[in-house]
Amino acid sequence: MLSTRLTRLWDISVPIIGAPMAGRAGGELAAAVSRAGGLGMFGVGGNTTAEWVTENARIAREGSVEHAGGGSAIAQKMLGNKAHKDGAGEGAAVDGAASGAEGSGANDATGQDLSQDIPEELGNFGIGVMLWSIKDKPDVWKAVLDARPKVISLGFGDPTGYVEQAQELGISVVAPVNDLTQVKAAVAAGVDVICIQGTDAGGHTGHIGTMPLMQMVLDYLMLNAPGIPTAVAGGIGSGRGVAAALAAGADAAWVGTALLASPESLGSAELREAAVAASSKSTLLTDIYDRAEQQAWDTKTWPTRTVANGFTDVYAEMSRRGEVTDQELIAARAEGGEFAEDIKLHAGQGVGMLHQEMQAGDVVRQMTEDVRDLLERKL
Repeated sequence: MLSTRLTRLWDISVPIIGAPMAGRAGGELAAAVSRAGGLGMFGVGGNTTAEWVTENARIAREGSVEHAGGGSAIAQKMLGNKAHKDGAGEGAAVDGAASGAEGSGANDATGQDLSQDIPEELGNFGIGVMLWSIKDKPDVWKAVLDARPKVISLGFGDPTGYVEQAQELGISVVAPVNDLTQVKAAVAAGVDVICIQGTDAGGHTGHIGTMPLMQMVLDYLMLNAPGIPTAVAGGIGSGRGVAAALAAGADAAWVGTALLASPESLGSAELREAAVAASSKSTLLTDIYDRAEQQAWDTKTWPTRTVANGFTDVYAEMSRRGEVTDQELIAARAEGGEFAEDIKLHAGQGVGMLHQEMQAGDVVRQMTEDVRDLLERKL
């Protein structure tokens, strides 16, 4: 076992977290990562429904049971942490959690009580939520809470209010951050874990490279919030990357691109093949997919790292210069449009380390073996 503050907090065997990639990480991928000893997560995006969350939570829960780690014990640990923060006794925290559970499992549209469908213990998986996407979708947020994951990631927006709702149920909350301003906001909101996401990461990300951001955030937390464990995301595609994060003082690695060629990932075989074929030089940051799909992202703060194709070759630079309209981008990607058939593959700079399709569990196990070998070496 590779023991860190985060493996102990989340009761997992290895410090490897499967990133909650909306559209690519579902319940099956989350379960595979958890079975291998890490913590698998699935993602909630702009088009996610409450029904999809419920179904994929079921798949993740049932698929990860062979490596389940004490959900009830973790809930009690988190509730104890919350009681300590609030200055309340343990009993008060548990009472609060019980009332929160009743509230989140109230009634469906027919008035039927659904609380009996809510699992009693936390499942050995996590769910990642894009906060802007649930702002007007209380049913999706309710489905996330009712799924009772071990961990909820709250990113890309203001987590105030959401953190407390999750923690009252004993769920651990992690916040992905891309700069020090976001770190300070996450700490102020009371999150349990910080995920340091550098611009090397695929999908929506920030503008600072993983290595400098990791050093800045770890230094800041050491001085201002030393009790908060950290994970590092962005460009970690092998055991060497995991070992580097741990050696720097982080508590886990957060990997996504490394799992894009795994058969458990969502999407077609064509997408997996494209991930294997892509090089690290082929990725770029752009806002054109969000504009074409009319997604309400703050693209100045969080552009998308994606693999270049004909669509990006023509429009990415034009968009940067303000020379293309939303309607032109929508038309280019619409059915029958010039770039309707171009493969959309959001991936990080570590995509060049993908050489073949590999089961997600094997990816985690190989990373774990390599980390152990590297950390046992003497400098």
